[in-house]
Amino acid sequence: DAGAMELRDLLRPSEVTEKAEITVSHKLAHTTVWDKLALENPTHAVISAADEAAAAQKSIEQNEHIKSYVTDNTVLLDYGCGYGRVAKYLLPSNQLAGYIGLDSAYEMLQLFKQRYDQEESEQRTPLLLINSDINDVPIANQTIDVVVVSAVFLHNHKSIVAQSISELTRVVKPGGTVLVYSSFPRLVTMMGMQGALYQMLLNLLGQPYKNGPVRYYTAKEIVRLFSEFAQVDLVPVGFSVLPKTIIFLPWPLEVVWRVGIANPINRLLEKITLTSLKRHFAVHFDVIAKR
Repeated sequence: DAGAMELRDLLRPSEVTEKAEITVSHKLAHTTVWDKLALENPTHAVISAADEAAAAQKSIEQNEHIKSYVTDNTVLLDYGCGYGRVAKYLLPSNQLAGYIGLDSAYEMLQLFKQRYDQEESEQRTPLLLINSDINDVPIANQTIDVVVVSAVFLHNHKSIVAQSISELTRVVKPGGTVLVYSSFPRLVTMMGMQGALYQMLLNLLGQPYKNGPVRYYTAKEIVRLFSEFAQVDLVPVGFSVLPKTIIFLPWPLEVVWRVGIANPINRLLEKITLTSLKRHFAVHFDVIAKR
């Protein structure tokens, strides 16, 4: 339709092709590990939360926050969109000028399109789906109003994240906004410290770019990543003193640790900790960056 055609005008045409109504980057490999995960379980392929109901609640809360940054003139880029977990909550109640979903897993985008094609309330907003790596985006410069990144950077090497944010910086319009959720776990936590030790081990084993381990960040690292933005706000989220998992602990013992020890103790400590001090025990930083 006309809306989808207008969104395609925002692409770099020499870098993409069409495959079953999904735009595919020429540089992307034909398949990725995320495709296999998507076929098994589309939720598990994009989030690590064991409790899918809790993940759904988190999406609803994010949606309420995103709403305050969009209007009917907004072109939104859902960066690492997966099966459309942001769109399924946002689009039924908010008509935008355009919604661009980008993901490296073609199977995920097919799931997104299948649901979108069945939901009339979502179809009020033109949709463009792009199969592309997050660090090589085939979108023209300064064409996007709002970018949403939800739980995308967690398992990528920091060099890939830096390239990705450089791409976001390029495509966002002056005055545009990047909203990043659940993607920058804090290094200065017990969980972060053991994660950093694990990364050191991978480096020694010659596997620094292994896809899977969570990467942890300091506040200064995050601010540096967004150094070309006019305003960057870091929002501390969550509360944890004990790590929710212990690396290399066998699965049955890990469940006992998480469910029987870490979770209840962390909930108790959160209740008795002064509000002014809770930010020092945040699990991760969300980011609101204004171009």
